[in-house]
Amino acid sequence: MINIEFIGLFLSLFIMLIIFFYWFKKLNLKKANPNKTLPSNALKAEFQEQTKIKSVSALGNHLQTLNVNLPPALVIIGIGIVSISVFMLLLELFPKHIPLAAIAAMAVTVFCFNSISDLAKYKIKRVEKGLAEAMDMMKAALTSGQSPHQAITLAAESGKGTVKHHLIEMLGRLDMGCSPEKAINQLTTKYNCVATRLFAQVIIARYKSGSDLTFMLDSVNRIVRDRQRHQLQIDTHLSGTRYAAILCGVLPYILIPILLWQQPNWFDTLLKHPSGPTYLGGALFLQFCGYLWLRRIARIEQ
Repeated sequence: MINIEFIGLFLSLFIMLIIFFYWFKKLNLKKANPNKTLPSNALKAEFQEQTKIKSVSALGNHLQTLNVNLPPALVIIGIGIVSISVFMLLLELFPKHIPLAAIAAMAVTVFCFNSISDLAKYKIKRVEKGLAEAMDMMKAALTSGQSPHQAITLAAESGKGTVKHHLIEMLGRLDMGCSPEKAINQLTTKYNCVATRLFAQVIIARYKSGSDLTFMLDSVNRIVRDRQRHQLQIDTHLSGTRYAAILCGVLPYILIPILLWQQPNWFDTLLKHPSGPTYLGGALFLQFCGYLWLRRIARIEQ
């Protein structure tokens, strides 16, 4: 008779392999086209030569975005320790059911990596929103007759959080005589998104060729605002799916302690039954698959 737990373990390993190859393919594509948004080959070469950006892993980029000053290897080891702890805990509760513990450990591993990625993308979205507001302030200052440097200074002083810090740092580097590429480099590498890349090109073009900053900021800000408006519409349509996924994922872990508090022996029937761990393993596997599927749907256009 075929063991259902081993079927679940095989399917979960297959899903893990698909996720791994998908991440590996995306990483290779990023390495093959690191600066595809730059306007010319000459500017690409100059940008690469002056900034000397080190190629880092996707996890390293996420940690850098989150201001976590830890090497990626150490984070991977930490996640591995957490997964092994979950594996050993379930193996202690169900000694003869290794596939159940393995499925739970793999689910914890994927959840930890996905959480780091989602937090980094959320922070990038906040920086993109703050940068759009800063560009509005710059455009208003330029319209009132202030110089480009004064407009950037005003936007930096009136900004908040991360955007304010990086604009002040960029102005300091420009005042010290650094090239615009080096001055804007930290913002674009730490928060790599459309808004920061376009803003970097505007600053470089202004300080390299003396182009009209008002016109360029107006065009870039219109693009960024359109993207944000489009993303907001998508998030609105998918909000029901997102909240339903959160509710379905969290609800069992809220109900179990409440039921155990009301009836302490309520869970014993499932735990003592010979097929109980198999049912738990199947539930964890299906919940894990549903989490990946709904996460994929909720991340459309992000």
